[in-house]
Amino acid sequence: MFKSKLGLDFNKVQKARGLAKDIAMDVQKFVDSYTTVAVERTICRLLGIDGVDIDEVPLPNIVVDHLKDKGVLSEGVMYFIGNAILETGLSPQEIAEKVSAGELDLTKLNQNSKDKVEKAIEPLVNSSVERIKSNREKRDE
Repeated sequence: MFKSKLGLDFNKVQKARGLAKDIAMDVQKFVDSYTTVAVERTICRLLGIDGVDIDEVPLPNIVVDHLKDKGVLSEGVMYFIGNAILETGLSPQEIAEKVSAGELDLTKLNQNSKDKVEKAIEPLVNSSVERIKSNREKRDE
């Protein structure tokens, strides 16, 4: 074993490194869960989902919590909203309202290919990007 020039006990150094790793892993798990939820709620808003339910809970939160409770949030809210558009013909706002009312389970719909879903949702994404660009240009003026 190496001898420390600083007189450090390498067993204690190893223990400290292990504890630091455990703390970092716990923090990362915490951040990952909240970051995913926050990002997915933002995506809902970008797709045009707005407003609150009768309990004043934001509809984006309801949609994200619905998918989280079903264990599929990691697949992304955009897929499930796009798939619901294909299967129901409803807008993202209408989809969110039906999820909130308990009338629609996004995980029970026929699952389309990711390519089909992307094509269905692309106009909404492009519209949101254009709206953001326009708002930024107005602010810059």
